[in-house]
Amino acid sequence: MSFMERVAPVVDETIRALAKTKFIPDPVAGLKYSRATSIVSSAYKRHGRILETALRESLRESNRHKVWQEDAFRVSRAADALVGSQTEDACRQTTLPYGDCVRTIQVDVVAFDSADQTIRAYEVK
Repeated sequence: MSFMERVAPVVDETIRALAKTKFIPDPVAGLKYSRATSIVSSAYKRHGRILETALRESLRESNRHKVWQEDAFRVSRAADALVGSQTEDACRQTTLPYGDCVRTIQVDVVAFDSADQTIRAYEVK
């Protein structure tokens, strides 16, 4: 399946959802202009999912990356404490076991680069 065949359904779904959404008309702008403004404003908020999908699918085409999203990445108490008490460089040099969990976060794109043996996580806006 090509890149566009994988991304187009997300774009189409976003457009369909925007077309069906009911908006409260703004009495100053009127029905036509308030609906148009609401659709454009909502589209800006929803384009993050399109960008996530496009980035993830483009990296999947690379022969050096394994790519996924993580809906419930586990964050341990130790990881939370580390972030608040050390510099970013010090945090990068630290290793912690994965598994303990006091909370979870959603990670848009996780990419393992086999060429340099690194794993990176991205929050896409």
